[in-house]
Amino acid sequence: MENLSNNQSKIFKGAGWLLGLAISIVGALVVFTLSNNFSASISAAFPIGVFAGISLEQKFQRKIEQIDSKKTKMMISSLLFGFIVFVAIYIILHL
Repeated sequence: MENLSNNQSKIFKGAGWLLGLAISIVGALVVFTLSNNFSASISAAFPIGVFAGISLEQKFQRKIEQIDSKKTKMMISSLLFGFIVFVAIYIILHL
């Protein structure tokens, strides 16, 4: 009998990129509604979508294994830091 933890994920290849695209679209819409600036929404959505797409695709295509909490905390903190820097630069430029 096979162990379920050795089976690979049943999610198709490219699902992480599609979810990253969906996250970037939602992020762009949120930034556009808050700022009414199309270029700001594109510049905010592109890095979020790429980062989310890469991380989700790697997570989906990797075999089920224990995820290091240090790596997870580092990814979340880097994404949060980037978002804070983006908001700070946007606020400073539009005062």
